[in-house]
Amino acid sequence: MKMDAINLKRTLESGQVFLWYERRGIYYIICSSSVVKIESCNGEFVYESRPEHVDVERLFRMDDDIHAINSSIGCKDALIADAIERFKGLRIMRQDPFQCLISFICATNTNIARVRQMLECICRRFGGKIELDGITFHTFPSVRALQDASINDLVGCGLGYRTRFIVQAVRSYAEMDVDDLVKGCYDDARDVLLSIDGVGNKVADCVMLFSLEKLEAFPIDVWIGRVIARYYRHITGIGDMVKFTPPMYRRVSSAMRGYFGMYAGYAQQYLYCYARAYM
Repeated sequence: MKMDAINLKRTLESGQVFLWYERRGIYYIICSSSVVKIESCNGEFVYESRPEHVDVERLFRMDDDIHAINSSIGCKDALIADAIERFKGLRIMRQDPFQCLISFICATNTNIARVRQMLECICRRFGGKIELDGITFHTFPSVRALQDASINDLVGCGLGYRTRFIVQAVRSYAEMDVDDLVKGCYDDARDVLLSIDGVGNKVADCVMLFSLEKLEAFPIDVWIGRVIARYYRHITGIGDMVKFTPPMYRRVSSAMRGYFGMYAGYAQQYLYCYARAYM
């Protein structure tokens, strides 16, 4: 995989995935029940995974035509064009839907460091153990493992009020037809996700964008809210930064999807990175 195709640091630090580690320029990523090791070697990425094979090119969506995507969204305005230029190599990752769902439920109302703590504890208690390069990693637990987990064990992971939402999400996921969500339209997938107690609009959009092939999804968090308030009020009608009610979130997200089109999710990632760096 050519080095100019992807910037690992920018991609992994863009808030879309939490269970990754960097050791002396080598990256280790927890992908469901496996660990992916990836590093640069002579201008290319060299990678391996254990214990199961992980298609790393699929993981980093190398099948996306990034040049066509950037051309599609980059012509919309000067800000997104500048963000694309500043964050070259940023990719959206194709995550395991179950890991993605649990991760973003944990990510509600907290910071990335705290999310990592919660997820690492879940992995230590319920996941598998893998040794790689003398380092012990804990993989993400299966649906069955979390179905069998006790409330007390989950509470012990520091989930707080999220505990009951995690329990409900595990039960709901076990009954879902994920393939149908991938094949179906944005609105249908969103409605299914929103039927899970504890999953709101932002979590649903994150899960759809990062694991269910809905590249038009446009998650809105506090950083994107700031960008919208400052630069896109002519699109959304939102001026001052406010706390989004569910109806307002849907209206604004719909406006941004309409503006950027089928690759709005990529625009969101560029704008998110831009906001964190410059706003």
